[in-house]
Amino acid sequence: MKIAITGANGFVGSNLVKHFLSAGYEVKAIIRANATTTFIPSSAQIVRVDYDDVTSLLSAFTGVDIIIHNAGKTKANNADQMFKANLGITEKIIAAGNRIAESQQIIYLSSQAASRPSINNIPVKEDELGAPITIYGKSKLAAEEVIKQKCKKYYTIIRPCSVYGCGDKDFLQLFKIVDRGFSFQIGHKDKLLNMIYVSELCRFIELCVNNPSAYSQTFFATDGQVYKQSDIFSAIAKALNKHPITITVPESLAKLVFYAGDLYGHLFHKEVVVNKEKMKEILADAWLADISKARIILGWQPTANLENNIKDTAKCYRALGWL
Repeated sequence: MKIAITGANGFVGSNLVKHFLSAGYEVKAIIRANATTTFIPSSAQIVRVDYDDVTSLLSAFTGVDIIIHNAGKTKANNADQMFKANLGITEKIIAAGNRIAESQQIIYLSSQAASRPSINNIPVKEDELGAPITIYGKSKLAAEEVIKQKCKKYYTIIRPCSVYGCGDKDFLQLFKIVDRGFSFQIGHKDKLLNMIYVSELCRFIELCVNNPSAYSQTFFATDGQVYKQSDIFSAIAKALNKHPITITVPESLAKLVFYAGDLYGHLFHKEVVVNKEKMKEILADAWLADISKARIILGWQPTANLENNIKDTAKCYRALGWL
């Protein structure tokens, strides 16, 4: 069986390529013309495309049984860029995928952000109306709707929660903070969240491949555990053998930092992690998702081990020279 993976050069995409190659699939790694191939195994067939050109995508998807659509943006300078990357590209992917005779299924990697934060710490279910609080979340929800309305193939939508592991440069920033001897908490309430290790996410996605039970379904993907922000810093500190000082940052001060980051991004035309959109996600008390549906329909049995996964991530960062 041949699988095409868009956004194959990124953190999740490159891990998906490795996973499916090791599982015995033929893999087409779909990337932009100017993308680097550092993390893509040489055994994958690398195909460079113009995501804005349906003809280019048609050529890339020829002979493919399954399309895993992972390409997109998590941060952008403005709403237009975000929607073009997440909604616009998805429309092109669907248009091309619909015309590929061999193509059986399109799996879309959406995001927990397409839903909403938890209310009173109650996990959100997939059938609840989406109420995203960020432009990113709104763009992902809009892409989900396009798939439901226009996809002529079998489709599956997966909403991963916070994904971490080797190759993730956003998560790396927390390691760097702890490595300097600090950790932080915004406000006086420890935030709650779900997470999933990238290899676990790959395993989750494989459960959906060519699986009739997954067709026309939307699933949250988590490791089934609820973490406090302090749990993550503690695991990182243990992995790095550090004893960081925890700084409590008032929400008012944190907001100033996020707005300053936003201003920096606009002035220098850079896509920054610290911005007012990210602020909305971080200041929410809880991001919790119910995975009962995945357990029942897919037989999802997560194997959460935060401490070991963080330790392996630290080793990877060091091996790459990032830490």
